[in-house]
Amino acid sequence: MRVRELTMKIIPLQPHYQYRLWGGDRLKRFGFCFDEVSIGEAWTASALPQGSSVVSAGSHIGTTLDDLYATHPELFGINSPVFPLLIKWIDPNDDLSIQVHPDDELAQSLEGQPYGKNECWYILDAPEGGEIIYGHTFESKETLQQALEAGDVMSGLIRKPVSRGDFLYVPAGTVHALTKDVSVLEIQQSSDTTYRLYDYGRTEPTTGRTRDLHVNQGTLASFAPHLDYMEPALSLDHFRTQLTRNPYFFVEKWTIEREESVSTDTFRLLSVVEGTLEIDGSAFDIGATLLLPAGQSFQLDGTATCLVTGVSSPTKQKARIGIDLGGTNTRIAAVSTEGRLEKQYKLKTQPHLALDTLLNQIKLAVERFQLEYDITHVGIAAPGPLDLKRGAFLTPPNLPNWHHQTIVEPLCTLLGLPVTLENDANAAALAEAKFGAGRHVDSVFYVTVSTGIGGGFVYKQNLISGAHGSAGEVGNMIIRTDGPAHPTLNVGALETHASGTALHERARTKGMTDSMTLLTDEIERSTFVEDLATGLANIIHTVDPDVIILGGGVTASAPLYWNQLQDAVAMRVYPHLRGATPLVLQQLHGDAGVIGAAFLP
Repeated sequence: MRVRELTMKIIPLQPHYQYRLWGGDRLKRFGFCFDEVSIGEAWTASALPQGSSVVSAGSHIGTTLDDLYATHPELFGINSPVFPLLIKWIDPNDDLSIQVHPDDELAQSLEGQPYGKNECWYILDAPEGGEIIYGHTFESKETLQQALEAGDVMSGLIRKPVSRGDFLYVPAGTVHALTKDVSVLEIQQSSDTTYRLYDYGRTEPTTGRTRDLHVNQGTLASFAPHLDYMEPALSLDHFRTQLTRNPYFFVEKWTIEREESVSTDTFRLLSVVEGTLEIDGSAFDIGATLLLPAGQSFQLDGTATCLVTGVSSPTKQKARIGIDLGGTNTRIAAVSTEGRLEKQYKLKTQPHLALDTLLNQIKLAVERFQLEYDITHVGIAAPGPLDLKRGAFLTPPNLPNWHHQTIVEPLCTLLGLPVTLENDANAAALAEAKFGAGRHVDSVFYVTVSTGIGGGFVYKQNLISGAHGSAGEVGNMIIRTDGPAHPTLNVGALETHASGTALHERARTKGMTDSMTLLTDEIERSTFVEDLATGLANIIHTVDPDVIILGGGVTASAPLYWNQLQDAVAMRVYPHLRGATPLVLQQLHGDAGVIGAAFLP
């Protein structure tokens, strides 16, 4: 009797099967049963009129999910006029069309639909070397549309490798496509609106006609330039990992290996993607999707991997925006008030285009973040030299088309938010001082050894910028009397001898492939260590920091030279300072610049 009572709380759903031109019968390997041909999708949780799921057991057996939501709102615990989510199992027997989905605003204006289509994929299976299409390289909507009209869009699409267990969030606006034999569990807003951009010239067997394309609507809906979305997974406890939390839904991965207890505030949809799950005494195999009603507790057991989704809370958390503006790529991130990188968009900087192109893409990304965060500040980390008082570029070598242009004022106007500009090395220094390797001390000097060499000095978590914004620019520190000529640096400058660019050039002249290979050579390694150690010793004698943090791409080779570097620095400082100033590696790695930008004053 006890098992029966508990089981009554679980509402299992029977899928609706969808014919697709690219379908087959491969979905049967996930436990689905059907007699139709060319089935491409199993809608295991759907309230759409063109294919609603049906309750398959319990007191609500035979009820569609749409009707259940309308007649028993207490089971769901949310306030939405229609059921907001859709879960699909998709197994392509051929490549899907190149497509894009509208956001809510565009879906309402163009289609009269309540929801756009933000979605995500959990990769159930993929062939060796499997790829999906995720994004494009076209510079603008105009060039994207021209390629679509010319039938030449394939040349500009980005292919992303995938393997079993990968997870990708696909925001509305992302040009994308699944490819043959890449099977996914798709969780999305409750919408079937898709704009087909390219379809390989295929014809529908039942009509003999090619399928409609939606070039105009699709171009309007697309990110152009492409915005590449990234969101780090977040461990919630020993068996639950958050894969995404966005304005429309959240997705968690539950790994069940022993008995676990869970409770729901609002409803959950649970899909078994691997193994067998026992819940309140009933067993469910791969392919099952269950509705767990609101306000209930459940006992889970067995050995299973489950994807669990629900509706995100409408409460907005405070966050800051960090922008790491580089010569090649720009990252726009939402950073929590505790310094955690929540999520980000990355795009090509394209400094050969007008600065307005980049500013408009930043505005689009920030507006997306404002749907779920209360944004209080925007910070920009950019390569120098900069005019911090005017909020402008001076003459950064990798941004030649934007020299002497202001960026702070126009971005403030676009966003209606306070904006701060700072040198990228200074921003990384601030992040490491507040949240990274320097968070437990007062005085931090950060040195980045990458394409160039830069630095930043932070005292009691405040940047020391200097009278002209150039404090910490150690790359131009003279460490020798000789060295290669440089258009902006001194002869004998630290950067011309010890930067990644300098190492790469020496590697090239010696017929080596990269700087890491160069540093395996004892003589070259000793030369590099002596040059860098001289610069670091000068820093110690000048500002006497509690710690020096080294970051940048060249630190990837640190195991080759780290102990030797420590000894060389010790030999170059006063005896009483030897060992007093630790050299440590960065902790935030490639995220330091964008996190530090978010916390610029």
